[in-house]
Amino acid sequence: MKKMFIGLIFLALIISLDFGNSSIATDKALKIAMVQWRGETEACVGFRDELKRLNYSVQYTVINAEQKRTRLSTLLREKLLPNLGNFDYVYSYGTTSSKMTKTILRNKIPQVFSNVASPVESDIVKSTVASGENISGTCNTIPVSVQIETAMKVIKFRKLGILFNPREKNALIMRNDLYRVAAKLGIEVIDLRSPPSYDMLEQNLQKLVEKSIVIDAIYLPLDSFLITQADFIGIKLRDAQMKSIAAQKQFIIKGALLGTIPDYYNLGTKVASIVDRHQKGEKLENIPIQFPEEPLIMVNKTTSAQLGVRIPKRLLTKAIIVE
Repeated sequence: MKKMFIGLIFLALIISLDFGNSSIATDKALKIAMVQWRGETEACVGFRDELKRLNYSVQYTVINAEQKRTRLSTLLREKLLPNLGNFDYVYSYGTTSSKMTKTILRNKIPQVFSNVASPVESDIVKSTVASGENISGTCNTIPVSVQIETAMKVIKFRKLGILFNPREKNALIMRNDLYRVAAKLGIEVIDLRSPPSYDMLEQNLQKLVEKSIVIDAIYLPLDSFLITQADFIGIKLRDAQMKSIAAQKQFIIKGALLGTIPDYYNLGTKVASIVDRHQKGEKLENIPIQFPEEPLIMVNKTTSAQLGVRIPKRLLTKAIIVE
């Protein structure tokens, strides 16, 4: 009888341990609202993949602004705000969606953001060391100085145009950084303002084709509107035989010459690691903003051949080459 009693206790202990493990597994189930500015990106994919690799079972609710502020505002008020209690986290992509999402959330539930170019300047966090609020995320900016100095190892320029959307804060911040860098390097910067209007963008690019604006090269900053027009921009820059320096991968894939760019997929995995750290007990307010570890140098082979630009061997050995 005594042996049977001990056996029953042992069995009960095993069962309780099994239930305990089951409970731990259940804790890894999350519900996340994904607020996207321009649909699914490599950063979004990296975020999902890394959470899966970390053994989280996630139910996602996607809110896609389709690059429209009014649509984003409506979706946040009508779809997200009334259902905050249903989510463990809100993931937001880009500066516009992250800032508007933060305004709606008012610190009520954890927010993690991806690919915000200037989180402090955009008033999304107080500091990149510690946000001080229920929010953390990643910055996708490679210093403009690094981008320009890398480009100068390949091409020579004294007059540099910048194509940008003046309504996007990221682009304005990068434009101001470019002016500061250019002043130190003795480079003249020419503004080609292209608000989110296809006609205005086409007019600016046509000026390059017709040589009514004379510059040695053009800089393409992080700018959501321009990124959606990357195919058209690439075609027109090739027509203009214009050397170009890009801050984002999509521009180079579509025909820009080269760029020193962030790895968006990797940035997405970093956001997932922030969620994991928070799940393990760290406060979001104490988790530093994560930055790109090692920028990627990318070169468009077809464009470099068309422009007769020779890429130095020391850069080619570590560059990503696209056709």
